[in-house]
Amino acid sequence: MDSGINKTHGDLKNVNFEEVNVIEPNKPITDKFGHGTAIAGIIAGEKVGIISSEENLILYDVKVLNDKGEGTIEDIINGIMWCVEQEVDVINISFGFFDDKKGLHDAIRAATKKGIVVTAAAGNTMGLSVDYPAKYEEVLSIASIDKDFNIDPRSGYGKVDYSAPGVKVISTDNQGGMSEFSGTSFATAYATGVIASIVSNKYNTANIKQLLNKHTLKLNEKSVYGEGILTFKREYLEETYEKVYN
Repeated sequence: MDSGINKTHGDLKNVNFEEVNVIEPNKPITDKFGHGTAIAGIIAGEKVGIISSEENLILYDVKVLNDKGEGTIEDIINGIMWCVEQEVDVINISFGFFDDKKGLHDAIRAATKKGIVVTAAAGNTMGLSVDYPAKYEEVLSIASIDKDFNIDPRSGYGKVDYSAPGVKVISTDNQGGMSEFSGTSFATAYATGVIASIVSNKYNTANIKQLLNKHTLKLNEKSVYGEGILTFKREYLEETYEKVYN
């Protein structure tokens, strides 16, 4: 769920897409803001993506953010409920809000009750509290770390579940090239890629944290790093980490 995806990007050519434009249902999806295309590249790009195209991934492009990266709570809730109807495996929410929004938690609960894993950015709050919906207990809150495993100074603290690379990572841009991105948004995309790969291997999502902790390398203080950095297997950490940092 984001600002749309530039599906003509060469690095996304092997991805299977489904889409819905929640903001303007009768118009094709474009990504003038560029955020959603970068998120898609980290999850499933051919060169920089976490998930291999050989895994028959379907990426659901749910446009809930406009050309300025803004979205109404009604559109976001409608986007979540559309995902529930499509029976997706993982919902990636690489944005958040400072305060709780009416109806948002109910929509999140509806998704998780269906066995959908929901990831969300801890927020670029400069060490302050984690944003919503990442703050909800049902949501996996993702903090951002750099290539040396240091916490991103902009990353939110508090209710953090896991950490992932999110400082100066390389991904697809909306102009058809590759650019550098930073923030918990992009760490969340990395985490989603790892989680989606695990879920695609027919794991039960009911006890997702218990499962993911087997794919986690402990780092430091839990309120900052959560359980640690997500990876497919501990021995693959260097390989997957370098893929994001190119």
